[in-house]
Amino acid sequence: MNTCKKYRIIGLFLVFVSIPGSAQHLVSFCGEPVPMDQQFIQDKLINTIRKQVNVVNFPALRRRAFAYFPLVERYLAAYGLHRDLKYLPIVESGFLTEEESAVGAKGIWQIMPATARSYGLVIDETRDERENFDKATRLACTLIKDNYNMLIRFVGRTNWPLTIAAYNFGIGNIVKAVKAQGYNYFTMKLNPETALYVYKIIAVKELFEYPELYNAKFGYNIFNPRSGPKNMPASRDLKVVNDPDVLQEIEKEVAKNADKKETVVREEYVMAHVLGRIRNFQDGDIVDIVLDEDLQTARKGLSYKGYKFGVQGWIIDDRVYFKLGYDHDVTLLDTNKEKGILLTDLLSSKRIDVLLKNLLYEK
Repeated sequence: MNTCKKYRIIGLFLVFVSIPGSAQHLVSFCGEPVPMDQQFIQDKLINTIRKQVNVVNFPALRRRAFAYFPLVERYLAAYGLHRDLKYLPIVESGFLTEEESAVGAKGIWQIMPATARSYGLVIDETRDERENFDKATRLACTLIKDNYNMLIRFVGRTNWPLTIAAYNFGIGNIVKAVKAQGYNYFTMKLNPETALYVYKIIAVKELFEYPELYNAKFGYNIFNPRSGPKNMPASRDLKVVNDPDVLQEIEKEVAKNADKKETVVREEYVMAHVLGRIRNFQDGDIVDIVLDEDLQTARKGLSYKGYKFGVQGWIIDDRVYFKLGYDHDVTLLDTNKEKGILLTDLLSSKRIDVLLKNLLYEK
């Protein structure tokens, strides 16, 4: 099938826009596609991404985020929630356990006092359990699931953008908005904070997971090389109270949800290698990648084993990420399935074996 494409310049961003009927990757949130074919939604997300760069680039926040992500992901898995929700605390609090808003919300999940008490947390003169990582995270996961189920109960259906909008605006307000305006969060008229809330989480996800795409759009490395997981906080410095009984229950739930599969895309891994030993590698330099297996993609068709192509590399923390030219569809991982390759390997090794994670979309 022939595809028709056009391009628009938006600020410093070159944005791919697909004519109806053409193949394109859709940005996703919690496994659900974001309707990027609608130009005003695309523009709003791009503008939000630009504004979130300074937030994501803040060194202390990145160190906290990388330290807390594995902990939050265990809870999300235990409650059957999508891992994208690990970015919600960045928008809420920057992973500051004692952060308190002007209206009284507190903790990494910014829980209001009435909500905390209604879910059994203690708030009194001597303690505030919203600062307890385990209890606050369990509450947040339960609240998110409750919002999801209440939308089904009160308006007949739901989706994840509406569910997370309810986390910000309250389930009652979102139910009223849905009854008046329908089920599409991205086209609803909401208060300014809630109208941007899900966009912010998606923007943070994009910047954490695909920084090489946005470096390329700006033309330089927008990420501070001093940020990232260097000088990680010691476990004793993370304000996490790990109750052994709680952790045991979490592990049981993780096992129970282990077989749940996401249905939006299917992943395959293709072997390739990077031609390294680049002595003076700098941001934006071209690196050669050679396919060790055939690569069949949705947008660019078939590339055969042995095909060599040059791509831009960008230094993010202590690794190099590559803009492969497939948008989000193909991502380069090392053989441990960690994104990118170590900068030290690129500088010292002649050949670095890698995996190309290829997303295959359901028809």
